[in-house]
Amino acid sequence: MTARMSLTGANRKTSTVEMRELLNATERRRLLEQLGAKRGVCSASFSADEPRRLSVEYDADVVSALGILDFFESCALHAQLSLRRGPLAAPSAVTPTVLVDAVLRPTADGRAMRT
Repeated sequence: MTARMSLTGANRKTSTVEMRELLNATERRRLLEQLGAKRGVCSASFSADEPRRLSVEYDADVVSALGILDFFESCALHAQLSLRRGPLAAPSAVTPTVLVDAVLRPTADGRAMRT
């Protein structure tokens, strides 16, 4: 479900917000309605593959990303801005290097080994 508000010529930006709480369908609908009613918010939608993540498009001349986080706090929800856009990638293996070995294997006196 997406809440929309028409803004022409606005300074539109999109932020991805991740919540700690997992909301049911009714709570998600209510949150989108309240967020859509907030001045400056153009649209908001939950991610289909990650139910705790939503994208919020807003007019940066009217509301800031921090203002959107304040909205979540006012709803007693724990949220943070996310820098990642896609689904989580599988962790990659770290190829051993001199630097990695020096950091991971300290000497007996606690210092990193030097090569």
